[in-house]
Amino acid sequence: IVGGIEARPYEFPWQVSVRRKSSDSHFCGGSIINDRWVVCAAHCMQGESPALVSLVVGEHDSSAASTVRQTHDVDSIFVNENYDPRTLENDVSVIKTAIAITFDINVGPICAPDPANDYVYRKSQCSGWGTINSGGICCPAVLRYVTLNITTNAFCDAVYTSDTIYDDMICATDNTGMTDRDSCQGDSGGPLSVKDGSGIFSLVGIVSWGIGCASGYPGVYSRVGFHAGWITDTITNN
Repeated sequence: IVGGIEARPYEFPWQVSVRRKSSDSHFCGGSIINDRWVVCAAHCMQGESPALVSLVVGEHDSSAASTVRQTHDVDSIFVNENYDPRTLENDVSVIKTAIAITFDINVGPICAPDPANDYVYRKSQCSGWGTINSGGICCPAVLRYVTLNITTNAFCDAVYTSDTIYDDMICATDNTGMTDRDSCQGDSGGPLSVKDGSGIFSLVGIVSWGIGCASGYPGVYSRVGFHAGWITDTITNN
């Protein structure tokens, strides 16, 4: 997260740290959608073996002891079969935990977005343990977040002159030349969320790709509303 601040403890109860079991090292974010399923990016999970990955929930400061933290083994990983590593279309995956996540005041799911809403010009939050500058060292111990504005896809596509912003993507950036605030390496797979008038958060994006971090381009996210059918079908059938 570039240009953000430290989250309050458990401010984002759905935030997941996806880790390599061998080294307990964070490599991607994720979001809890129910007590057995986490949404992530395809580019995070492609080629990963369930036996070698763990999911940490209820995490705030990874360097400190915690009674809230839960570490979960993975039962299975489902990467969208239409994921294209070249264009990054369909950059979505879901991960099933071996046993149910225990929900409490600090750990819980994020709501599905309204698929009919494009969330243009809405204020959003992106959270993660990613680097705090482009090419920086991974990863800060304490969860960070940044507030971003969702753009139109047309604006985003115009800025990305040599890349295509597809309908299954959603972009978010700052208001100051796109050089102040962004997601970054290590935030991939994590949540871009929008809060409605009643304080309910919805998962509108999954951290996907960009050119650098806060380097004059919006961050690009998988549009969760576009992929809601695939997510629902996959978790229903498995």
